[in-house]
Amino acid sequence: MQDGGILLCGGYGTRLLPTTKYLNKHLIPLYDKPMVYYSLSILLLSGQKNITIVCNKEELDVFQNLLGSGDEFGVTFNYAVQDSPLGIPQAIDLALQATPYDKSLTVLGDNFIFGEKFFTKLETIFNKTKSVSIFSQYVKNPEGFGIVEVDEKNNVLSLVEKPKNFISNKAVIGLYIFNKNFVNNFSDTSKSDRGEYEILDVVKNYGLKNVNHQHIGRGTAWFDMGTVSAFYKCSSFVKTLQDEQGLLVCSPHEIAFRNGWIDSNQLSDYLDSIKGSEYSDNLQFLLS
Repeated sequence: MQDGGILLCGGYGTRLLPTTKYLNKHLIPLYDKPMVYYSLSILLLSGQKNITIVCNKEELDVFQNLLGSGDEFGVTFNYAVQDSPLGIPQAIDLALQATPYDKSLTVLGDNFIFGEKFFTKLETIFNKTKSVSIFSQYVKNPEGFGIVEVDEKNNVLSLVEKPKNFISNKAVIGLYIFNKNFVNNFSDTSKSDRGEYEILDVVKNYGLKNVNHQHIGRGTAWFDMGTVSAFYKCSSFVKTLQDEQGLLVCSPHEIAFRNGWIDSNQLSDYLDSIKGSEYSDNLQFLLS
């Protein structure tokens, strides 16, 4: 087996209705790119070249049409279908059934992370993870997130899903590294009161002493794009950076090119296929 990435694009995005009644949440444009491009960029920046995408059965053709086999990015895409939304752990399990990995980096398709300092160390964190790694960021409303509590030495003390009483303001973001014991730890998990499997329950099955916690901290932007407000804020953030700096934010094509996974001819062919779009125009500088 090899290591790989898992990109979760299932679910029904009920908080974004009525838009998600006809369009998968992960395909909604965030300024100039579909949302899935931003989460895919996290995997590419971590060095993952074998990636399994999990989506709903009725949208499989749409994702395959958009992303293809991965050749466009110099990587390999595999696909797995989640028939019913029974939680993040079930989606990861389905991905591992389709393409077993020794170690995997899972990214939720509605996560946005931007910050050079974070990405310069993500690949190293992946390589050094022995059991499981979780990532957190500060939030103002911890009662709406899964929360991690740590001591002064960064040892994990507790993991609580949407705590009613204040424990910590470190929210566990949609980014996880698991070793090959994920399947066994998932099988020991039961559904929660809301009828889904909870990812923090699987993490706890590894034993808190085995959980590596990484706080992404200040200087790194993170958005959980599950609400209309978050979509607007994130789109404005991307537009502001691109307008002011003239550089693209989270372009998987640029990342693939800079990683040396595609060459100038491949990039040029792709840009010709979407000629006239703002995205194409913004990528032309790579060929100059």
